[in-house]
Amino acid sequence: MAQTNKGRRFFICETPKATDLNQAAYEALTWVEVLNVGSVGETGKNTNVLSYDELDTDVTQKQKGISNAGDPQVECARNPTDTGQIALRAAAATKYFYAFKVEDEDKPSADYTNSIYYNRGLITGPVRPGGRNEDFILEVFTLGLVQAEIVVAPASQVATTNTVLPAISGAPAQTGVVLTAYDGVWTGEPTLTYQWQSDTEGNDTFADISGATSATFTPVVGNVGDALRLEVTGVNGEGTPVVVVSLPTQLQIAA
Repeated sequence: MAQTNKGRRFFICETPKATDLNQAAYEALTWVEVLNVGSVGETGKNTNVLSYDELDTDVTQKQKGISNAGDPQVECARNPTDTGQIALRAAAATKYFYAFKVEDEDKPSADYTNSIYYNRGLITGPVRPGGRNEDFILEVFTLGLVQAEIVVAPASQVATTNTVLPAISGAPAQTGVVLTAYDGVWTGEPTLTYQWQSDTEGNDTFADISGATSATFTPVVGNVGDALRLEVTGVNGEGTPVVVVSLPTQLQIAA
C-alpha cells in the first residue's frame, strides 16, 4: 500500500565518516534524531545522460555519465535546545562527511520494520528564510551527498522457523537427471540458501558438494553410490539463521 511522508523521521550520526559505508556499518552507528523537521529534500542517484552526434548520425547516441548522489535540503522549525538540531549545526560548521538516516512510517503490518534510507556527505547551513509574523522560524540545511543511497525495504520482525522440512523432487536419483529442491514451509519470510550434500561412505556422514548451492542439482558419475540430501538455510534478519536438512534420497545414485 502506498504511503505519505507523514511520520517520516530524520537522523544524523555525530561522528564523521570519511569512507563509504555498507548497510551493516550504517546499522551499527549511533544515531541522533533531529526533531521539528518539516521536509527532507530529494535523495537518490541522478546520472548525467551524455549525447554525441556524428556526421552521419540519424538518432543521437546516448550513454550514462557521472552520477550525483544528491543535494537534498532539510528544513526544520528552529529549536535551540534539540540535540539533533544542535548536531546538525555543529556538523555544518565543519568540512567533514557525516552519515544520515531517514525512516519512513510505512511498515505493512506491526510485524515489519519501516523503510530506511542511508546517506553520507557534507552538510552546509543553516539558511534562515525569515518570514512574516505568523511564519515559523525556520532553518534550512543542505546535504552534499557523496555516496550512493542505500535503501532498506520493510522486513519481517518475526524470527524465521521451519515447520515442514525441505525435500528433494526427482527421486529416485539418477545420473544426468535434474533434482529440484522443495523449500519446505517457513515462517518470517526468510531468504533461503541451498547446499546439496552427499554421503560418500554410506555411514550417514554427509559433506557439502562443492559448488552445489542452487535450487537444482544434477548428479554426475562421481556421485554413483552416494546418498544425497539437501540442506536449506533460512534467514530474515531476526535471530540466528535456521538450518534444516531433507531426508536423504531413498535410492542411491544409479549409473
